[in-house]
Amino acid sequence: MTTLRDGIHATAGRLAHSMAAAWRHLREQQDWRHLDPDEREARLRDLGLARLDLSLFSDDGGSTRTQLPRMMAVFGVDAMTPLVVGNGVKRDLERVCTGCPFKARCARVLGEAPVPEACGFCPNAATLEALARH
Repeated sequence: MTTLRDGIHATAGRLAHSMAAAWRHLREQQDWRHLDPDEREARLRDLGLARLDLSLFSDDGGSTRTQLPRMMAVFGVDAMTPLVVGNGVKRDLERVCTGCPFKARCARVLGEAPVPEACGFCPNAATLEALARH
């Protein structure tokens, strides 16, 4: 039978373990932030990882929320298709849309009820065509 004292000791042990893990995690984050960018790149390469794509965390003015779904509709791609097709397809479409240099042109063309042929400038056009055939 477990006594109250045993329960308190077990809870205190779990709490101490959680606090130690949180402290280690915070320390690792601080160490990472203090590295210069070249050292971070070297460590990522050593681990076989690519550079962190900061565009995934930037605000692109809403193009991935507004223009990408509309462009998908122009090509006849259902919103669920990229998720069904495979791992990361939706994320890749969003990443390309975020970094697109043609956002103003895209907004202008999408405002005119376009056909796919008018959207060949879109960096996602080939992927959207392939998804439409899926």
